Amino acid sequence: MIQIVDGAAPGVRTLLLDRPGSRNALTTALADRAADAVADAAADTGVRALVIATTGEDFGVGADRREHLDAPGRARRMRAFSRLHQAVTTAPKPVVAAVEGRCVAVVAELAAACDIRVGGEGSSFRFPGAELGIPIGAARLVGVVGPAAAKDILLTSRWIPAEEAYRIGLLQRLVPRGEARAAAVEVAALTARADPATTSYLKRQLQLFCGDLERTETEMRTLEAFFGPEGGL
Repeated sequence: MIQIVDGAAPGVRTLLLDRPGSRNALTTALADRAADAVADAAADTGVRALVIATTGEDFGVGADRREHLDAPGRARRMRAFSRLHQAVTTAPKPVVAAVEGRCVAVVAELAAACDIRVGGEGSSFRFPGAELGIPIGAARLVGVVGPAAAKDILLTSRWIPAEEAYRIGLLQRLVPRGEARAAAVEVAALTARADPATTSYLKRQLQLFCGDLERTETEMRTLEAFFGPEGGL
């Protein structure tokens, strides 16, 4: 359910989440495998940049609701989701998301965790945590689009079309429909030309200056307080 593609550009690896029949809804197992794949890319000296893309029409419609879980299982799944997001956030190499179609909930969080987002025309984002009773999304969105836009997105749970996402900084590139993956590889190739040590240092500086890691750690503590260690996540 994960394809690893090398060779599209020098130093660039592409991770393809491959569940088109489920519109790339994220399961616990898929999140764990994706986190492992990100960690492998981070440790591979031949990889200088990473692209996260998906097969099918949608980047992902959120957590797979067909995965029937008890309370401990839901807690384990949220931890797997958090591990994936943190693996992307803390990767010492640039991570570029290639977004086509719908990008929702936990998968939208995955895109937000990436360093750069490329979106195809007609793509759209939604962070429905408030509607679903899960207070998540603020930690990353504040750093991506700023507090005012984050409040609008999170408190309304509304759809954000690609043009608006590009205008507010949720997307850094807007390309014709179907071209997001190729464009993301081009962006990743530009970053892969840089000195790896310098890139890693810059990423760490940016995380510290923006407070990304501190905000995400605070959000996880908030979630545990909200639901309890084996609550309804």
